[in-house]
Amino acid sequence: MIVVLVNPRSRANRRNPRIASEFQALVAGVGRVVTPRSLEELDREMAALRAKPPTLIAVHGGDGTLHRAVTALGRGFGEDPIPPLAILGGGTMNVVAASLRIKQPTMAFLTALAADARAGRAPETLRRRCIRVGEQLGFIFGNGLMANFLGEYYGTGKYGPARAAWLLLRAFASAMVRGPFVRKLFKRFEGTVRVDGSALDRTAFVGLAAGTVSEVGLGFKLIHRAAEDLDRFGLLAIHAPPLSLLPDFWSVHAGRGVYHGGQLGE
Repeated sequence: MIVVLVNPRSRANRRNPRIASEFQALVAGVGRVVTPRSLEELDREMAALRAKPPTLIAVHGGDGTLHRAVTALGRGFGEDPIPPLAILGGGTMNVVAASLRIKQPTMAFLTALAADARAGRAPETLRRRCIRVGEQLGFIFGNGLMANFLGEYYGTGKYGPARAAWLLLRAFASAMVRGPFVRKLFKRFEGTVRVDGSALDRTAFVGLAAGTVSEVGLGFKLIHRAAEDLDRFGLLAIHAPPLSLLPDFWSVHAGRGVYHGGQLGE
């Protein structure tokens, strides 16, 4: 049995409110679609799956929807294993799906999953652990620079790859003149970072990133060592000023990481 989780508030579903019924037609006989209208309803739906777990849970929505889904599943299943997840996309950038090279169009992907279910075939899976931050589960965590960038990205209510690219260009131009925009993005904060029980020497940072997937958007593989050990997560702590990171721009995009002179640990 496939359970398809649809976020009715996502941009794709607002544009096409028939998506849930189209998905139900695709999985007819081997699955059902759930469309929780609130986080409380999401928690109830995911907790109810524990008694009779489906063979697969397909999540349609962006990275925020995926984060909410795995958090609800973590609460609902407790110590029991969560069923395999299929990331159908449906968000503006779908960072986790892109990082895992899940590029199949949504309808084609779900059609193939339904065909596997009807034939009794197990789908091919990738193993990734979640990161727990308090009671939240997810695949990527960011503070400082990453959180500041996302604040600008979502701030106007208009978002997508084009806006993310514009913000990168704006940050680049601002860095050239040490303008207020780049200073806002790279605002330092104080904190203590412990890795395997040992605190890093520095306590002033411009950004912290952690994840079990490498990409953080637009193909930039900021946490490039995330998949080296599937039982651990990658960590990047940045204290360097913006201009010193510019030479690493294409290195990060290519998956070679940030030069170690501009970071504290990984």
